[in-house]
Amino acid sequence: MVIEGPRFASKAESFFYQINNWDIINMTQYPENVLARELEMCYVNISLITDYDAGLKNNPDVSIKPVSLEDVIQTFNENNEKLKKLILEIIPKLPKIRNCECATALKGARF
Repeated sequence: MVIEGPRFASKAESFFYQINNWDIINMTQYPENVLARELEMCYVNISLITDYDAGLKNNPDVSIKPVSLEDVIQTFNENNEKLKKLILEIIPKLPKIRNCECATALKGARF
């Protein structure tokens, strides 16, 4: 599920996410994906998981300490190093010519 962030969820929001069986709370998928589509850009989301939702602290199946901003920043920085490596591996594999739907997403959308 996608929310506007960055922020931590309230207990009520956490409960709502859980009853809907949503596993990941993403704060960077929207509106970026819509804007990329409007520019006919290819787009991929790479989620960098930083923490468990604060509302899970009383869940017996999840052993976590209360989330803190410091912990999130540390994990985020560690994830950024992994992301840099991934991007450097992906770049050489990108096609020189785009034959994907993204390149013509707006064909026929204008009048």
